[in-house]
Amino acid sequence: MSGALTVGENDVDAGLRPKSLREFIGQPRVREQLELVLSGAKNRGGTPDHILLSGPPGLGKTSLAMIIAAELGSSLRVTSGPALERAGDLAAMLSNLVEHDVLFIDEIHRIARPAEEMLYLAMEDFRVDIVVGKGPGATSIPLEVAPFTLVGATTRSGSLTGPLRDRFGFTAHMDFYEPDELELVLARSAGILGIELGADAGTEIARRSRGTPASPTDCCVASAITRRCVRTVSLPWTSPSRPWRCTTWTSWDWTAWTGRCSWP
Repeated sequence: MSGALTVGENDVDAGLRPKSLREFIGQPRVREQLELVLSGAKNRGGTPDHILLSGPPGLGKTSLAMIIAAELGSSLRVTSGPALERAGDLAAMLSNLVEHDVLFIDEIHRIARPAEEMLYLAMEDFRVDIVVGKGPGATSIPLEVAPFTLVGATTRSGSLTGPLRDRFGFTAHMDFYEPDELELVLARSAGILGIELGADAGTEIARRSRGTPASPTDCCVASAITRRCVRTVSLPWTSPSRPWRCTTWTSWDWTAWTGRCSWP
């Protein structure tokens, strides 16, 4: 174990995320529809329609946003609804976009109303109106925005206002995963990290994961054991000198699995 370094959870997450729609496991209907949307945009050399992804936490909405940008060969700009408290916050982000960028707004249902109203015009006409001054002397200055694709993610689609929802050209609802899909997610994660699972471990974890392959911080997930077991590995972490063996699965406390892992 000499020369080993602790791998940050964010590094592990980045390594485990699928990089393309082909690698993305589950959600077949959403994947097929996204393939059509993205291929159409690439064929005409333009930006795809704005995309709204809804569904419970941990089903892969952020991963899909990253994949959309990667499939388009575009940069991904990331923010969240709670971070956009004022119209100026959104204007600053929009003004820094370049053509074909993908703007991902997580928890878009929590965006402040002034920012949301500014977003309407940006989504439709790729411009925003900046109000300078107050009262009768206030003036509106139009600001052009580079053509971009907005990807919004929400766990509460019913909280979205009608005008915002109507401006998305493509909407998709993500469903909980089937156990066999979760087994594939776990097998992929274990393979990337060089972890050997017991014969029935994948099946048992998938069965108890309540349909979601979320991150280890959310705990009850199909790949949580894989990620929780890997805390210290020989670099590079994706190819450790010896694989971990996770064979003992202990109590389930409705919050997190605990597992016993060791060098074989």
